Amino acid sequence: MGRKRQKANPELKKPYWLVSRFYDDLWPRRSAKWRTARRRLLGPVLKRSRSICELGCGTGTNSIEFARRGLKVYAVDLSRDMCRVTQEKARKKRVKLDVIQADMRTFRLPEAVDCVASEWGPINHLRRKVDLVKVTRSVARALRPGGYFYFDLHQRRYFEGWADSVVFENRRFFMAQQGGYLPRLGKGWAEFTFFTPVTRGRWKRHDDLFIEAHWSHKQVFRALRQAGFNSIRLFDFYDLDAAPSTHPGADSLRTMYLARKPALARKSQRNAKRN
Repeated sequence: MGRKRQKANPELKKPYWLVSRFYDDLWPRRSAKWRTARRRLLGPVLKRSRSICELGCGTGTNSIEFARRGLKVYAVDLSRDMCRVTQEKARKKRVKLDVIQADMRTFRLPEAVDCVASEWGPINHLRRKVDLVKVTRSVARALRPGGYFYFDLHQRRYFEGWADSVVFENRRFFMAQQGGYLPRLGKGWAEFTFFTPVTRGRWKRHDDLFIEAHWSHKQVFRALRQAGFNSIRLFDFYDLDAAPSTHPGADSLRTMYLARKPALARKSQRNAKRN
């Protein structure tokens, strides 16, 4: 189970090395309503799939879940440290993953897969809003005909909630978070200040800054269609603890999307069999 590295764009490199260590402590399990909606949207796709790529795999929690279902899994992330943590977790859980360090805008897989999943907002980490089309096209290239692209995005209200300061503490570290939303840029920002123990009574400070892009539903649908996707469905969450809406709105917190790459036409399928 080796880790492959593809050329990464230096523009998107971030100091994830510390966040990767504490990610699973800071972001616990999703709400029951979120998990139910995920099962409704992604569940039928997983049942029909044999292979999947998790794009922006983070610490590999979902990739391990997919592998336990019997799927062949490619776990892709730009961060070297996130890839390392994913490998370590998979080894401890005794599941097989192919971990690839790569930029989501240009990643390539050894083979086409049935599904690409990108969960809990990795795509929001793109610095330039125009790069969304590059991602959708790279995903389309990675999918088999008829394959599915499942992903979720943070929305404006979610970023606005970052203006509320957050403090987290346990035996391993202390963390303070502040942030907000920049309307003129259409971006959210969050600064994480970590303190980790060095010696008895001494702590070391580390700072991580995250800037994330926001796209309207119209922009997302346009990028998907430009990449050739159709049959686009969504669940819009106005409250993460309440059932989502299937109607897109401008005031939601987070959104799940499911888009399908067109299957081969019958004539093309017949020609492919002849060849």
